[in-house]
Amino acid sequence: MKTLLVMTALAGVVSAQDSGLKARELFYAPAQDSQPQTAPKKVAPARKPTTMQVANVANVPLGLRYSVLKRDATEKFVETDADTTFRSGDRIRLSVDSNSSGYLYVVSQGSSGNWRLLFPSAEAQGGSNHIEKGLSQQIPAGNKGQFVFDDEAGTEKLFLVLTRQPEPDLDKLIYSIDSRGAHTSAGTGLMASAKVGNDVVNRLRDEVKSRDLVFEKVDEMKEQADGQVKAEKATYVVNPSRTDDARLVVDVALKHGK
Repeated sequence: MKTLLVMTALAGVVSAQDSGLKARELFYAPAQDSQPQTAPKKVAPARKPTTMQVANVANVPLGLRYSVLKRDATEKFVETDADTTFRSGDRIRLSVDSNSSGYLYVVSQGSSGNWRLLFPSAEAQGGSNHIEKGLSQQIPAGNKGQFVFDDEAGTEKLFLVLTRQPEPDLDKLIYSIDSRGAHTSAGTGLMASAKVGNDVVNRLRDEVKSRDLVFEKVDEMKEQADGQVKAEKATYVVNPSRTDDARLVVDVALKHGK
């Protein structure tokens, strides 16, 4: 079974220079000046704001890179093909990178059909799900964090959400929030038992459209600056929108046999 990618995103502002670019190219696209200098204009009389507002524009598309890391015989985690059929005893983890600051949510679906929170977690960043460009998130977190496939064959399902702004419905489920809608404990107070229902996951999928996302699976060798050659096995998912309310969602299915 191939890795399942169900990717959707809100329509937004797309730069003309982004048209036709592949996902990895968009992920590493240079920042644009969101406020290009123009000739002075006459100031028009102030008008009453309308109910529809134009979203602010960010300087890069919203992009996510994820890879599956498998622990090898030397106890080192290395990127492996996500389409692999994993075997009993295989130890893996997920590595996620964003091309800009944002908010990451990762849940997994158990045999009961309920979704369980994997990120944010108390072991990473004190429970905060705010992520920065250039800082890889390892899921599960910690030096010993890993998933171990058991003897029961099946498919492990993960659901990832990346947004530029916090996702209110998810935050209410996973954080301690006071009556004003604000996070307690400096925004990182995780609920003791954070569960996400199918209704929330399905709504997030339905709110965005797959045609607005660009994705690319990369499986190649890369020469690094020090002359070493490193294999890259990863998937890039990008929402070309540069609006500050851009988001993307990804379903990942990992198959394992006995």
